[in-house]
Amino acid sequence: MRDRHLGFVAAAATLLAAAPLSTIFERWTWLIQCTVAVALVAGAATLARSLRAPLWAQLLGMLVTLTLVLTLMFSSGEELLAIIPMPGTFAHFGELMTFAVEDMRSYGVPVPDRVGLQFLTVLGVGSVAILVDLLTVGLRRPALAGLPMLAIYSVPVAVYTDSVHPLPFVIGAVGFLWLLVADNVDRVRRFGRRFTGDGRDVDVWEPSPLAAAGRRLAVVGVALAVLLPSPCPA
Repeated sequence: MRDRHLGFVAAAATLLAAAPLSTIFERWTWLIQCTVAVALVAGAATLARSLRAPLWAQLLGMLVTLTLVLTLMFSSGEELLAIIPMPGTFAHFGELMTFAVEDMRSYGVPVPDRVGLQFLTVLGVGSVAILVDLLTVGLRRPALAGLPMLAIYSVPVAVYTDSVHPLPFVIGAVGFLWLLVADNVDRVRRFGRRFTGDGRDVDVWEPSPLAAAGRRLAVVGVALAVLLPSPCPA
């Protein structure tokens, strides 16, 4: 149950980390597609863990699910039963990657809905969702999950010649902090009961003073990350 909760938090944090991509696209089609892909990947991981599958089987299940989602969303017409990929499907994926590269050269931001760019976005966000789930739930290293999440943020930073609006960064940072909080709460609950600094026992339903301090530090940290670069030269 705890791993299931943490897996869904990892999926939600991945979608929040994808918020900076909103500055690239004119419409929100990419977000709907990425939400479906990430939700199904998280569902596949949860199912595998509920069956007590080993880590490699969980990873395989997520990869297969992402492949099926891409096949369904960006079909070539050569699939078996409309969802099982065939060799022509992967050739079509290669063509979509080529289209994406051409669109990057031809269009300025924000770009319209282009099938190649949408395919690349769903593939990228879905892959990040797999890595975040693997690092957070499988390997219990949620701090390392910030690296693939940061890779998403680097896309608009590389595309825009001017500075990127801070709001998407704040949303992504909140998702990462939520992931860290959820993991640490789970670790504390696995360890035993909570205590205050003076040794007083804290029930599960009571707010933790340490957690409250952590939330305040997180707000200050995100605020400083947004405000400090603003007076710095480009």
